[in-house]
Formats: sequence, structure tokens, C-alpha cells
Amino acid sequence: MNNSFNKYSFLLFSVLLFSINALGQQKNQLIKQPKVIFKNALPVEVRDCWHNLDIEKDTLAGTSLIRAYKEIIKNKKGKEVIVAVIDTDIDINHEDLKSAIWVNKREIPNNGIDDDKNGYVDDVNGWNFLGNKNGESISYANTEPIRIINRMKKKYNSFNNFNGNKKDSLLNIKAKRLYKEDSLQLETQKKYSSLYIDEYKRSVKKLELFFGKRNYSFPEIDSLYHKNKKGNPELVENILILRKYIRLGMNEATLKKDSLKVIKKQITSFNLNYNDRHIIGDNDLDLSDRFYGNNDVFKNVKLTYHGTIVSGILGANRANKKGIQGFSDNIKIMPILAIPTGGYENDKDVALAIKYAVDNGARIINMSFGKTFSANPEWVKEALEYAEKHDVLVIAAAGNDSSNSDLKPFYPIDYNEKTMADYCDNFIKVGGITYTGDSDFLASFTNYGKKTVDVFAPAYFLKTTDANVGYAYRDGTSMSSPIVSGVAAIVRSHYPKLSAKEVKEILLESSVKYDLEVQVPGEAKGTLKPFKELSKTGGVINAYNALLIAKEWKKSKK
Repeated sequence: MNNSFNKYSFLLFSVLLFSINALGQQKNQLIKQPKVIFKNALPVEVRDCWHNLDIEKDTLAGTSLIRAYKEIIKNKKGKEVIVAVIDTDIDINHEDLKSAIWVNKREIPNNGIDDDKNGYVDDVNGWNFLGNKNGESISYANTEPIRIINRMKKKYNSFNNFNGNKKDSLLNIKAKRLYKEDSLQLETQKKYSSLYIDEYKRSVKKLELFFGKRNYSFPEIDSLYHKNKKGNPELVENILILRKYIRLGMNEATLKKDSLKVIKKQITSFNLNYNDRHIIGDNDLDLSDRFYGNNDVFKNVKLTYHGTIVSGILGANRANKKGIQGFSDNIKIMPILAIPTGGYENDKDVALAIKYAVDNGARIINMSFGKTFSANPEWVKEALEYAEKHDVLVIAAAGNDSSNSDLKPFYPIDYNEKTMADYCDNFIKVGGITYTGDSDFLASFTNYGKKTVDVFAPAYFLKTTDANVGYAYRDGTSMSSPIVSGVAAIVRSHYPKLSAKEVKEILLESSVKYDLEVQVPGEAKGTLKPFKELSKTGGVINAYNALLIAKEWKKSKK
């Protein structure tokens, strides 16, 4: 891996020198290390698309997507690129997504026959690994510690005797410790979910008394804030509270639904007697038992909305003049359900989802999920290597734990935990930034790691599709990952002969470097480090640079 990396780094360095010289006399030049970043509040006129703006032209550290279309892509068509989104249910009928959903043309819809003989009946729009052949699906899954505890109980019958198996004994100890930690976190969630509802209701009541109105869109509540922040300071707190919830697509009904989710988690996910595989009916310890599930990829979309917000960032329709714009109308999203609401994905489901994506034509796989404890990481490792063998690029979120993943792995990973050496060349881990150009440039929630996080991308205040309210503004590295997937899709669309390994090298090397001292997530306020030391590249993904370098890379291969 290291020799390969050095070889490609050297080649890319040569390409960079060539491209800089060649482009020096042209209009397009690489964005290298900008000196200026916008430092104030996000302007209203660019609020919905800041992540696609350009640091040189707009003084915002976006992906330069709009500039890339204006100056490079223009009217070039490009080729279709299938991007598998392994996630929760996806609203395939959303006005901004329905034209972007992958259709399996080898399958005759709803005839009960596996027409393409891939083992999955009627998989017209993807597959659901959380269901059964009767059309039932699970929304909640056991936590990973509970899976381990129950497996150990079944294997040994008694926790007092592990038959001398020290590895299993230590695994069980770790699982029990994490189970207690998870349970405490759940209790905190229960407490705050009730407080959130009360806080929202109080703020609505207060504003109704002053303005005679209960319901606001985000632009309305944002405008109200700017108009009253000086003249009515007693209202500002309530306006800000309401603005926070409206931005995230939350109202009293959705807050109550989230409160019920927490209770549901307690009686399912955190219940040692709950069996999340009972409905699915597979043997979750047997990776060869793989033809379970069903073809319903959107049944629980109102409950498990995560897949919809991820998909909007990636592939929302650019031409319909509705909502938002994704990265390309050449993107076809392949929905694959493997992630329950609230996470706790099963390694088996993830591994099989990756293989399903590869076998059915995906060239990129987006994985906006993860966990800090993995029961069977070797299954996912094998799947990532399978994707590498078939030239598929895999892009994953770095996670939102405000932690150093060099010290605490956030699965899935692409390296050996003992040696830290990468075992594949087709995997990118993405952390998150904000739009500010000061010490808060790095998102406070993002994971980071000089050895384990490859690159950063916008992760804060991003407008996207929502299954419950149409559109909302979301935060998280779950948004960063599809941004990088989107840039990768544009490169593979216009330069389809580039390999997954080459596209990865181009994306990482073309990232824009920022010379900033930033607050380290999870550390005491004032703990600053150079931005360049918190990921492998020290950069932010950039579509404009990536396309310039891809063009020269193509020339160098002729």
C-alpha cells in the first residue's frame, strides 16, 4: 500500500507541476492555499448553497462546485454514475429525488420473480437488508454491546467460564462496560427529549403573544431574529430557540416523535431480551446466509429519515428549480437499507450491502454511518477489499463524537488496528468543517485524525431534502460524506476511465489547504492546533481543483 501510495503521489505531483505550468497561461488555475476566509455570519443570499461556493470568488470554504460548472463543465454531458447510498430508508418519491433514483432495468417490477437472477427478488430500486420476504422490516436494532453479550451467553451459557478463551472474556468485559455507558447516554437522551418539547412549546407561545403567529419557515424566523435582536432583546432567546428547531426541520410533532423514539430504543435496542433478527429471520453469524430482506426501500421513511437527508446533498435534481441542487444529474442513487434508526448497524448487513452495490453496478458507495465498537470488522474488511477488486470507490463519514479516531477507531475502517497500515486503496474517510474562517473552522462535533481521516468537507448548516418537512438544514459528517461522494461522481462521470484508486488520489491531492489554527474538537476551549495536522491531507475537498487535475491526469495516461 505505501509503495503504491508513493508511486501515485509522485505521479500526481508531476501532474500537478505540469497542470500548474500549463494552466498558468489559461483562465483556470488551481486553488492552492487561500489567505482569506469569510469570518462573519452566513449571508442570507448564499445560505442554501454555501457548501458549493468558492473561497477565491465568494470567500467561503465550499467545494467550488458552482465555479466548476461555470468554468469547466459548462455544457459537457458526462456519463451516468451509480452511487449506492447505504443508509436508512430513502424517500424515493421526494420531488427533488425521484428523478435521481436508480432503476434496475433487468428486473420486471413486482412480478415476484428474480428476473436478473442476482438472488434478490424485484429489487427494482435497491434492497432492504433489514426486512423479510413478507414485507416486514425492523426500525430498531440491538446495540453492538448487546449483540456481543448475547452471543457470549449463547456460546458459553455462563459468564463465569470462558473455557480459557481470554479473547472472548475480554470482549465480553468490554461489551458490558459499553452497555452501561450506552444506557447512561440513553437516560440523558430521555431527559433532554422532554426538555426540548417544553422549550419549543414555551417559545412558540411567547412569539404568538407578540406576533400573533405560531408557524414560521426558516427564512421568516431568521428575518425575525435580525429585526428584533436589538429592539426586542427579551424576545431574542425565544426566537433563537425556535430558529434552532426550525432549521433542523423540527416542530412539536417531530419532537414528540423523537421522544417516542428514545422510549422505543429503551424497550428494543437497549433490551437484553430483544432479538433484532427475529423479524428478519436470518442467521446473523453466517455471512453466507445472504438472500434475506425485501425490496421496500422507503416504507419507514418518516421514521428513519437519515437516508433522505444524505441523498439530497448528493443527488437532488439540479434542473427542476425546486428545493436544492445536488452535485450532478448524472448521479443515480441506489438505495440500500442496512442502517436502523439511531444506528447500531450489523456488520453482516453492511458487508452484504457493499457487495450488493458492487455486484449491481455502483461505482461509488456512500456510507454516512459508523460506530466505535464492531463485532465482526473482518466481514466489512473483506467487503471493502471486494469493492477495491471491482474498482468501486467507498466514501465514509468520520463520525460526530468530537474525538481523535487515531486513538479510538470509528468503524468501518480501512486499516489494520495494530499496525495502522491501510489494507485497501479505495476508501476515503471524511470529517467536517463549518463556514467560518476563524478557530471554529473545524466543526465542533467532527472526529479527526492525522492517520485515519483523509479529508474534510462542509458539515454545518446544509440545506437538504427531508422526508417529513420537505427540506431542512442539517449538520454532521453524514453531510460531509455525500459531498465527497458527489465530487467523486462528477470526476467519474467526466473521466470514466480513471480507476477508483486514481480518483481517490485526485480528490485528496486536489483538496484546498488552509493555514489556520483551529479549536480541537472535544478538547478544552482554547486548545488550538494547525488545521493541517488533523487529517492526512490537511485539506478541504474541492470539485474545481479535482476536475482540473483529472483532466491533466487523463492526458498523462495517453
